[in-house]
Amino acid sequence: LKDAIDPSRIFLMGFSDGATLSVELLTTRRFRAGIICSYGFTGKLPKFALERLENIPLWVFHSADDAIFSITQTSDLLVQTLQQQKQSNIIKYSRFGRDPENMGDGPARGHTTGITASKDPEVYEWLLSLPALQ
Repeated sequence: LKDAIDPSRIFLMGFSDGATLSVELLTTRRFRAGIICSYGFTGKLPKFALERLENIPLWVFHSADDAIFSITQTSDLLVQTLQQQKQSNIIKYSRFGRDPENMGDGPARGHTTGITASKDPEVYEWLLSLPALQ
């Protein structure tokens, strides 16, 4: 089984606080790309982290009505920062106006993009279209 896994094609997906941790783990450069859903870090990434994220494709998912993490203070900031680092050609951003899973007005309203990303065939097609990590 060990030989059946191509280490140059391992991808990382994180949701909520797991998305925040995923961005940090991507700085290890051990993953080919990342799917970041409902990212929760509200600060600016350190310069070293931005350097380590260079050329790592990311697809960010977030909903503007997220009741847990404000999109303008989290995912919007992350995407804007990465685009300023000339990463825009490898950053995809699915920014929804409303909860794409239509979970209602409960305490987790809008905090469902992990479900959205995980069931979207285009995500898997995109990941598999990326060349192997060098």
